[in-house]
Amino acid sequence: MVGIIKHASALAFALSFSAIAMPASLLAQAPAPAAATAADIKAGESVRDSKGVQVATIVEPQGSNVVLDTGQTKIAVPLNLLAKDSQGLMLTITADQFNAAIAKAHARAEAAKAQQAQQPDQGAQPQAQAQPAKH
Repeated sequence: MVGIIKHASALAFALSFSAIAMPASLLAQAPAPAAATAADIKAGESVRDSKGVQVATIVEPQGSNVVLDTGQTKIAVPLNLLAKDSQGLMLTITADQFNAAIAKAHARAEAAKAQQAQQPDQGAQPQAQAQPAKH
């Protein structure tokens, strides 16, 4: 089973430094996409990147996040990273930016797991040491 990266805030942070530059000629031709709303989120619907390349499929809404399946992983992303236009739902970033953000989120999740595994269990009772019998 593919795990879902639940660090949507880490993904949002990684993506917050991404900017999309579009030529003025493209901006004049197409109306700007509108922000996606919870009502737009439907399981099984395709999600494109800002250039129109399909990057994921919607699994389910999860509060203010949306779980996307990229085919290699499932990841929860903030709803505000999605927009909609006449062709459907899209990310507000490119596939390359999305993949880089997923890699960063994976790395943070793995680092958190490793750190948690290194910390001793705070609730564990110390084991009693065997004492040699006195004769």
